[in-house]
Amino acid sequence: MIFNNYPVAAMPSRIAIQALRTSLALFLASSPLALSAQTTPETAAALCVELAGQPDAGVPVSPEAQEAAQAALALATPHCEEALSGGSEDPVVLFYIGVIRQAEGEHDAAVAAFEASAAGGLAAANTKLGDYHLFGIGPLRRDAEEAADYFEAAAEAGDAPAQMTLGLMHRLGAGVPRDLGRMVELMRAAADGGYHFAQYRIGQIFLTGEGIPGGEDASLGIPDRELAARYLSMAAEQGNIEAVLELARYYGELDGAGEGDPGQQFIWTERAAEAGLPDAVAALGFLYERGRGVEASAEQAATLYVQALETGDVDFDDLRGRIGGYTPQWDRETAIAFQLILQERGLYLGAIDGIIGPMSRAAAAALDD
Repeated sequence: MIFNNYPVAAMPSRIAIQALRTSLALFLASSPLALSAQTTPETAAALCVELAGQPDAGVPVSPEAQEAAQAALALATPHCEEALSGGSEDPVVLFYIGVIRQAEGEHDAAVAAFEASAAGGLAAANTKLGDYHLFGIGPLRRDAEEAADYFEAAAEAGDAPAQMTLGLMHRLGAGVPRDLGRMVELMRAAADGGYHFAQYRIGQIFLTGEGIPGGEDASLGIPDRELAARYLSMAAEQGNIEAVLELARYYGELDGAGEGDPGQQFIWTERAAEAGLPDAVAALGFLYERGRGVEASAEQAATLYVQALETGDVDFDDLRGRIGGYTPQWDRETAIAFQLILQERGLYLGAIDGIIGPMSRAAAAALDD
C-alpha cells in the first residue's frame, strides 16, 4: 500500500540550496550561541534545534527540498550529538537523533530516540513511530493497529502528516475501520494545516471521486470541482509539481476541448515547464501554437517542441496537446518554424512547406540522439 509519494520535480533551485548551506555556515561562525559557550549541552541543543528547524515527519515537497533539509541536518548533527552526550532531554533534539540514527540504519537506536521524543510530547515523533509499525521497519514487524495508535496520538495533537496517513488508513480499513467520512475529515484537517501532500490528495478526491464508490458521495460533498481547485492550488503554490500538472489539466479540460480557463491553464503549464518537466514543456509549446492563454507565437511553440523532444522523454505522437488532450492539425506557421529549426540542426533536408510528414518526423526523431 502506498501512503506517501515524492513529486517528480520541484521549485527550490540548487542555487537556493547552496545559499542555505552558505547562510548556515555563516550562522555557525557568527551566532552568539556559537561564540558565547561552545561546549555546554544547552548551547549544543539550541544549535541543533536552530539549524535543523521544525521537526517534520511528512514527505518533502520535492527532491530538492529533501536535499535542503538533509543539508541543514548535516550541519546540525554534531550539535545534536553533543547535546545528547550532555544528557539533553529536549524532545526536538531526541527527534533529530532518531532521524540521524534512522538514516544510519541503526533502527533500534532510532526507535528509542523517537519513543523518548514522543514521551516528551513531540507529536512528529509519534508519527515516526507510526511509520515504523506500519511498514515494519528495522526491528519492528508490520502492525497496522499498533501504527494507528501512534498516528491517532499524533493526529490528536495536530500533526498533519499523521492526520493524512490515518485518513488513508481509514480509506483502506487498515488497522482502523473503513470510514470514508473520517478519511475526508482527517485529510482536510491535514490539508488545512498546510501539508502539501494532503492538499494534493484531497484535491484529487474532490475532483475525481478517487476512492469513493461510484466516484461521488453527496453526504461528503464529493465531487466538488471548485473545492478541488482550491486545494490543488494550495499544494501547487508550495511547489507540489503533481498538483501543478493537475491544475493545468483541470483548466484545460473543464468542459471538453476548447473550454476551461485558458489564462489559468497557461499559468500552471508554464509553472510545470519551468520545473523542467518534458511533458509540460511540450504542452506549453501547444499553448503558444494555439494562442491559448497567451499571444500566439509560432517560433516560441516550435522552440519548445524541440526542447521537449531533445529530452528523449516525449514521443512525437504525444508532442502536441498532451496535457490538454485535444490535438488539432499543425498550425502552418508553427510547422514551418519547426522545420526551420530542424534544418538549422542539419537534420531536415526537405522542403520548408509546413507539412509535417515522414521526413519531418524522421528529423525530429534524431533530436535526442
